[in-house]
Amino acid sequence: MAVTASRLGHSPITLDWSNLFHKYDPDQEELEESWNRLKKRLHPQDVGFYDSPVQAELSQAAECQALADSILKKQVFTDCLFLGIGGSALGPMSLLAGLQEKCTQTFRFHFVENPDPLDWKATLHRLRPETTLVCAVSKSGSTFETLAQTILALEWLGKPAWKTHLVIITDPTKGDLRAFAEHEKIPTLSISPSIGGRFSAFSPVCLFPALLAGLSIDSFLLGAKQVRDFIEKTPPGKNPLFIIGSELLRHASKRSVHICMPYSTRLKSFGAWFVQLWSESLGKEGKGFSPLAAVGSTDQHSILQLLRDGPDDKITFFLTIDQVSDEIKIPKGSLFADQRIYPAFQILESHTLHELLQIEYQSVSRVLTKQSRPHLTFSLDQLDERCMGALYFAFAVLTAFTGTLWSINPFDQPGVEEAKGYIRKALSNSVDL
Repeated sequence: MAVTASRLGHSPITLDWSNLFHKYDPDQEELEESWNRLKKRLHPQDVGFYDSPVQAELSQAAECQALADSILKKQVFTDCLFLGIGGSALGPMSLLAGLQEKCTQTFRFHFVENPDPLDWKATLHRLRPETTLVCAVSKSGSTFETLAQTILALEWLGKPAWKTHLVIITDPTKGDLRAFAEHEKIPTLSISPSIGGRFSAFSPVCLFPALLAGLSIDSFLLGAKQVRDFIEKTPPGKNPLFIIGSELLRHASKRSVHICMPYSTRLKSFGAWFVQLWSESLGKEGKGFSPLAAVGSTDQHSILQLLRDGPDDKITFFLTIDQVSDEIKIPKGSLFADQRIYPAFQILESHTLHELLQIEYQSVSRVLTKQSRPHLTFSLDQLDERCMGALYFAFAVLTAFTGTLWSINPFDQPGVEEAKGYIRKALSNSVDL
C-alpha cells in the first residue's frame, strides 16, 4: 500500500495527502529531475532562502540579536510601528499573530501596510513618538508605499530621534533607503539580494521583530533546518512536498482554486502570507492557482456548502494543531442552579474547546472526502517557534518545487515590477494614468 501520510523527518510537521488523489503514481524521474534543476538555483548567489536557516551570513541572526538586545536594554519603547508591504510585512505579521501567547516582551506591534491616510492617522493617534520604535522594511529600498510612510514617520519622530527611534531593514548596498540610512547613520539590517521578499521569513524581516517580541529565533531556525534536513536526506520520489506539488499540477486544469484553512485563529494571518506566496510565485505564463484564505471552524459557516456542492474546482489545505497548553474544559450541566436539561449542553459536557475544534476539522474533512473533493492536511505538533519555522520553510519549498516542476520561475514577479514602473512614472508626472 502506498504511503499517503508522513512526518517530515525530525520536524514537528506531519503531512496527510491521502485525500488528494485516487491513484498514487508520481513520475519518479520527473520529480528527481525537477529537484535537481531547482537545487542548482538554491545557493546564496541566486536563491538564498533555502540556505538561510543554516548560514548565518544569510539569516543575519547575530546582527539581529545584537541590535534587538541594544534596543531592549534601553527600556525606552513600548510600541513598534512596523512599515512594510507584501513580503516585507506578511511574514512578521503572521509569525507574531501565531505566537501571541509566547511573546514575553511588552512591545505592542502596529503593522501599517497600506498607504491609507485614514488608517495612518488612526494608528499614529494611538502612539507616542518618544516611546515608539519605527521599523521600516523594503527589500529594494524603493517601495513607494513604505517610503511614503517612512518620510511621514520621520516628520512625526523629529530629526533628533531618527538615530535612536528608527531601524531600517533593506538591501545591503542598493536603494534610496540604504543611502538614506548610511547618510544619517541609522541602525540598519540587511536582506541578502538572493532572498526575495515573499521568501524572507528567515532573514531580518522576521527575525528582528521576533527578537523584539521575546521569541526564540534559534528554535524558529531549527524548525526550518529540520525540514531542510529531511529534504536533503529523502529521495525526491518519496518526499511528500514534491509528491503533493506534482499532484496539484495534475489537478491544475480542473481545480485551480486553493484554499488555505487553518483550524486555529492564531494562524489566520498565515493564510494571507500563503496567498501572496502562492499567487506571486506561480501565477505566470498563463499558469497559476487562485489562493484564498479561510479559518476553521468559523468559515465552515460561510464556505463549507460551496466546498461540498459548488463547482468542483477547489483543493483545500487544512492546517491543524495537535496540542495546546490549555484545552479549556467545558463545564458540566451542574453549573446551572435549576438543573434543567438542555440536550445540546449535555452533548458538550466534559469536552474541551480544543477537542471541539479538532472534531470540527475531522467532520469537514469527512464531508469533503465523501463528496470526492480533494484536500490535504498539515498537522503541527503545537504552536511554538520551532513549529512555525518548519511551517514557513515547508510551504516555501513546496512553492519553489511546484513552480520548477511547472517549468516557470517561482522567484520573479514581472507583473509587480511593471506596475512599479507605472507608479514611478505617474508620481514623476511623466505619464497620465
